[in-house]
Amino acid sequence: MKRKMLKSLCGKLLALACTFTMLLSVPAVDAKAANETLLNTYGSAYGYSGTCINLYQLRDAGQLATLKQHYNSITLENEMKPDALLGGSARLISVSQAKNRGYYIPDNYRESYVPEINFNTVDEVMKICYNNGLKMRAHTLVWHSQTPSWFFRNNYAGNGGFVNQQTMDARLEMYVKTVMNHVYLNQYGSVVYAWDVANEILHAENSGWEAVYGKNKVNATYVKKAFNFAYQTLEYFKLTDSVKLFYNDYNTYMEVNDVIKLVNYINQGKKVCAGVGMQSHLGTNFPSVDYYTSALNSFLGAGFEVQITELDISNKGDSDLANYTYQLMKNVNKAKKNGGKITGVTWWGLSDQTTWVKNQKPLLFSTPGNPKQAYYKAIQAYTETFGAAGNTPVNPQPTKPSENVNTNSTASIANGWYYLKNTNSQKYLTVQDDAAKPAANVCISTGTGVKGQKWYVENKGDGYITLKSGLGDFMLDVANGVDEDGANLQIYTAYGHDAQQFIVKTTKNNGVYTIGTKSSAATKYVDVYEHKKVDGTNVCQWTFYGNPNQEWIFEPVNNSNNNQASTLQQQPTQQTPAQEPAQTQPESKPETKPETKPETKPASKGLDLSYSINSWNGGYNVSLKLENNTGSAVDGWTIKIKKSDVTIDSSWNMSVKTEGNYYVITPSDWNKTIAAGQSVEIGFQGSGAIGSTIDASVQ
Repeated sequence: MKRKMLKSLCGKLLALACTFTMLLSVPAVDAKAANETLLNTYGSAYGYSGTCINLYQLRDAGQLATLKQHYNSITLENEMKPDALLGGSARLISVSQAKNRGYYIPDNYRESYVPEINFNTVDEVMKICYNNGLKMRAHTLVWHSQTPSWFFRNNYAGNGGFVNQQTMDARLEMYVKTVMNHVYLNQYGSVVYAWDVANEILHAENSGWEAVYGKNKVNATYVKKAFNFAYQTLEYFKLTDSVKLFYNDYNTYMEVNDVIKLVNYINQGKKVCAGVGMQSHLGTNFPSVDYYTSALNSFLGAGFEVQITELDISNKGDSDLANYTYQLMKNVNKAKKNGGKITGVTWWGLSDQTTWVKNQKPLLFSTPGNPKQAYYKAIQAYTETFGAAGNTPVNPQPTKPSENVNTNSTASIANGWYYLKNTNSQKYLTVQDDAAKPAANVCISTGTGVKGQKWYVENKGDGYITLKSGLGDFMLDVANGVDEDGANLQIYTAYGHDAQQFIVKTTKNNGVYTIGTKSSAATKYVDVYEHKKVDGTNVCQWTFYGNPNQEWIFEPVNNSNNNQASTLQQQPTQQTPAQEPAQTQPESKPETKPETKPETKPASKGLDLSYSINSWNGGYNVSLKLENNTGSAVDGWTIKIKKSDVTIDSSWNMSVKTEGNYYVITPSDWNKTIAAGQSVEIGFQGSGAIGSTIDASVQ
């Protein structure tokens, strides 16, 4: 009896010990899960930790909260594809209506009607992303699937014949530039950091694109044209350094050479495609991890940027998925640590509840917020390669000298009209010559109350503001959005992107502030060059030092002022600024005043023209650059090119007419004037063959 009781007691003690051990182990796992997420591991090292999502999920507060815990990037599954924007049947509007809505209509567009594009979902998604600190991959512009057949047919009719290449070129340019323009003219468009310009070209079947352009895949002319149109848009918005264009495809591990050939073809003459989006719809039975990794390393070796875009893994069960995920992510992380330019990992779905793969559970979460074994294995693969979450990223940004970091608090400036007075010079931030045009220079000058000295503060909701000029639809702008000491400040068409956003910081003096630039991540501040005090001194950005030439006073504009210097306030009253009504936005026409017209310089005196030719089988692009080395501003210019050398089918940033044996090229309104030392870039696309040189002259 005692033995039985002893045996029973031992068994109970053993069970209790096991239970105690299990209880001890659970908190450790939970603590690790709480501290290490996909966002602070993969998001830290790669820049973007992403998932596939739909609008209805973003509207769900619970799913949105889970998303933000693990991801900083989203890709719409279907809602940005051509059929979602264009619809099942064409809704036609006139060209004039399209232009009034802001559509881009190229010069070679010869049709009377344009299909209406529905941006409602895209707009709502961008706003949600913006308000929740999320970025967005735009997917996709050119695809053989989910593009309505009528888009390729005469009169946009489903029963019409296919149009010719020239007509489709114009439609393609219209669509690509209209969609991208809409995004980057939207107040929330800054969330879009990457575009899948073309999708699955190597797998096109029964394609409207190929019905029009032929069945070439590794040198598909329409793909190259689409990338060029997209890149031209980025150039226009000065986003080529911050937004990337990708070719996206599946089974890339089986078609490595063809992918490389296609991307290299797209980039002939000018690199417009950053690299490859590797759709990664994988299975534990195929491809092997080594086979997949070999393709990844091939793309990296070819000099491509890679984003893993549509990752899910079909499997035989949770353990099978976990083991494969661990090996896969170990290899991917190794490639990243070795210097591979991998800039994002996007899982194709928030959880198994919303996967597109039928009868499978291919994701890291069973339901939103409930991780599986594979999730912990993905985290383990990361920490074994890079260390614990929060460690220094693989390619850390250089730290700024501690004495040059502005640690002051962010100031709150109420929305409204202000003059900006520099404390060192006692002069005002002024658009030079009161010129209402893009790229007009900004300097300091004596206060007169002209429109070029008025700035409308609008808070963006994240600590940053924009400063809209009283001259019209222009904002204070860091030229080209560069992060460089001495980068010029100007006004430019109001888009509100990073180059036009600023952060206001307090100083030791009440009512005096410094103004940091978002394009430099607030390491550089609005600065009067060389501490000068004379009228006309240039205003630029410079590393923070906190000297008086970087200090500014926001003086509210008095609605009753008569444009006299005496009406300018000495100190701002932030609580009750005299704001002009919202409906009285700045007019585009400047106040009447004596105009100093820039001198027009002939080409022989320093107006220099250069060009580059990017040709392919059946067509070419010619990019022209006009540099003003005259020493003075140039107002108006003309370029002549022999018609025997080129055929101009479409163009950008210029107007084209014919005159005898020549094409006569003149500027658009916004690039008519070229400041001294500045340049403008224009270009055109042609069909047929082209030589290595063209006969071009500038006047």
